[in-house]
Amino acid sequence: MTGRATSGKVGLYFGSFNPIHLGHLVIANHMVNRADLDEVWMVVTPTSPFKLDDEMISEEQRLQMVRLAVAENSCIYPSDVEFHLPRPNYTANTLRHLRSEHPQIEFSVIIGEDNFDNLHRWEEHEDIISNHRILVYPRRVSSPNIPPKNAPNEGGPTVVGKDQVVVFTEAPMIAISSSYIREAILDKQDIQYLLPDPVISYIGNNHLYERSLP
Repeated sequence: MTGRATSGKVGLYFGSFNPIHLGHLVIANHMVNRADLDEVWMVVTPTSPFKLDDEMISEEQRLQMVRLAVAENSCIYPSDVEFHLPRPNYTANTLRHLRSEHPQIEFSVIIGEDNFDNLHRWEEHEDIISNHRILVYPRRVSSPNIPPKNAPNEGGPTVVGKDQVVVFTEAPMIAISSSYIREAILDKQDIQYLLPDPVISYIGNNHLYERSLP
């Protein structure tokens, strides 16, 4: 399951989306409209080398929430590509697979500033930055890795090396997280306006996050 594009420019937004929330959607929509992309694919990660499996509900439930969240957007699509690849899911392996399956598409990787700071820890990170544009959105107020005020404006590339381009974007920052939402549900707090209404309904109907996972 991917988007409609068979050529052009596609941004890949990887995440567990546990659950997907409005912050994720704002970033994805911003990238489509401001980062020279034709589509964004929300790549649901079944397992992450940096997260414990018992932190997450099932991959199919997380995928369904992404489907519901983006159903009315013609430029943002869910992707289950990593469901069908060897695990644990390393981004470099997924990117190689997608480049092979879609040779006419130019893929960019959408990551948060905190993940960019730790990109050197990723498996085969050199391959990632050598073959893809990296679109970085802010996750903190400041960071030593963010370009100074006189750096190129949004959309302007910061060249890291030959064929390596990192673009820092001025995407809106929304200070909510999936962990905050899970805790709020567990504590029976109101989550209205934090997630799309269809996702809230899906969570409620399936009694997700209402108790701590073992």
